[in-house]
Amino acid sequence: MKEKARTTILIVENDVLSALNVRETLEAAGYATLSTGTGEDAVRLASDSSVGLVLMDISLDGELDGIDAAEAILRASSRPIVFMSSHDDAATMIRLERVDAYGFMPKPFGNASLLATVSMALRRSAAERSAADRMVADYERRLLQSDTRLKESHHRIRNDIAAISSILSLQLGEAEHPETVEALSDALGRVESLSTLYEMLTVHDSGGDIEVRPYLERLIGAIMPIFPGGSGIDVDCRVDEFMLDQKRTFTLGIIVNELLTNALKYAFDGRSEGSIRLDVCVYDESVIMTMRDDGKGLPERFDIAESSGLGLTLISMLLDQFDGTLTMRSDHGTVSTALIKAPGLEATAPAAPAGLEAAIVAKRARVNVA
Repeated sequence: MKEKARTTILIVENDVLSALNVRETLEAAGYATLSTGTGEDAVRLASDSSVGLVLMDISLDGELDGIDAAEAILRASSRPIVFMSSHDDAATMIRLERVDAYGFMPKPFGNASLLATVSMALRRSAAERSAADRMVADYERRLLQSDTRLKESHHRIRNDIAAISSILSLQLGEAEHPETVEALSDALGRVESLSTLYEMLTVHDSGGDIEVRPYLERLIGAIMPIFPGGSGIDVDCRVDEFMLDQKRTFTLGIIVNELLTNALKYAFDGRSEGSIRLDVCVYDESVIMTMRDDGKGLPERFDIAESSGLGLTLISMLLDQFDGTLTMRSDHGTVSTALIKAPGLEATAPAAPAGLEAAIVAKRARVNVA
């Protein structure tokens, strides 16, 4: 009896005597009841969390009949509904097929039939809730297991990348031949580019678009210490605020790594100081990256189309994925411009302009490695 008392049944019946008989029968059996004679009130009352079952007549007062009211109730919640009506014509039955009802009692019906139908509907509803709860619990358990495995995988991958970087750094420190030093420096820069992107993906658990400005700032900060002469090179990084998908972000990172590495290796030969400026902006659904240095410029008769260097070949292969382009020219140093097409891309804010307070520039737009 206590279990039934906790279940409220909403009686939707516009015939007063019929509603009274149903209510008395249910209350005598230990159920709580609410009642109304209109579809509009039925929709409102059914939103009460205490309602465990709706007994719905089809002919009602107001603008909504029982079928319309039932559809409105089911759109808002999963209340079990049992229809009770003297209407059993074909048109009504066709309309009823649209409703996920728990039963239909043709009028007139006896008290025993009413109680049996209510009991069966409530048991079915309880069983469905229990099954749904088990599914949710199982899903949450599986999700927790997957999350644990994913975190373990991230940890192993980060360790593997760190190990590769450490090995390359050790080899670089022991290398004496210029070509070996150059090859190891290039490889280490590429690993740092991948490591920085992967770290941003895992720390933010984004799995989606990446904030480009902090990614490039961190990447440059990781590359500069690799080169002994980097301490005298001033890097000014001005990047629009925008998000970019992982593939394009990685491509942009590799491009910046390769061009910055080339500048640090060749542009300032014989000099202890120099400057590099990196501008990355969004224009016409494209990412435009320009890197300028005040070094000695490109070799005479340099032709990017005929270059066989691994770095430029890698850039070309990556840009081909996005119908991108790379141009390089000498102009009081070297000016390199890469374009990556990104349909639908828009910047949320432009790069920080020159002349801002030093604190803002240091935080957002400038990377200095001492």
